[in-house]
Amino acid sequence: TRRLSDVEWFRDVYGDAVQTVRVVATEETRKRRNWVFVSGVDDAESECGLDQGVAFDWVITNDGDELSLDEQLETLLRSLRGRL
Repeated sequence: TRRLSDVEWFRDVYGDAVQTVRVVATEETRKRRNWVFVSGVDDAESECGLDQGVAFDWVITNDGDELSLDEQLETLLRSLRGRL
């Protein structure tokens, strides 16, 4: 989803089955990946509309440490499988 209204819709329709996941990386990491801030794009609601107002169930850090990323994703997947 990209907007708070999207998250609210899924929660209204699917209730507790919804799990929200936010993937974050530092600005330094993003720049190493050739990201450059573009005004009017990167500050638009579709890009930052979920920066406030959402209590994410999961926050995954993706700063280039593959082992850490794998561990975080495995924990998330175990939890999701346990909910099935």
